[in-house]
Amino acid sequence: MAVRTFLSFVEEDLNLVNLFRGQARNANCDLEFSDYSVKIPFDSTNADYIGRGIRDQIKLSTLTICLYGPSTYSSQWVNWELNKTLELGKPIMGVYLYADGRIKYYPSPLKDWPRVKWDIPLIVATIEKLATNYRRG
Repeated sequence: MAVRTFLSFVEEDLNLVNLFRGQARNANCDLEFSDYSVKIPFDSTNADYIGRGIRDQIKLSTLTICLYGPSTYSSQWVNWELNKTLELGKPIMGVYLYADGRIKYYPSPLKDWPRVKWDIPLIVATIEKLATNYRRG
């Protein structure tokens, strides 16, 4: 059974996120990705509407993966998505996009959850473990 994952990230990392999607697909993994690429400020008049759309995507997912770079920790939307996932009783994990020391902080909701390097077999193994534990309840 495919593991549907919600991807949480900031817009400036979109090129790396697309590369990640491609590499994961090429690894013949049974994964499905969804996201709600948000370009609207968190405090905009459309925030409630956008939040409902994001929540609906998270509800359909087994878990959320946060693909994070140097500034992701400060994104209100990313933190909201991760907290909403946890509120819905679903697991989260982080994948750091750079291993060269430029990432100093990660989004705070990831504190007690797996944070792994960009290594597709490791990421897939972590996803499968979290999904199995989630499905067991």
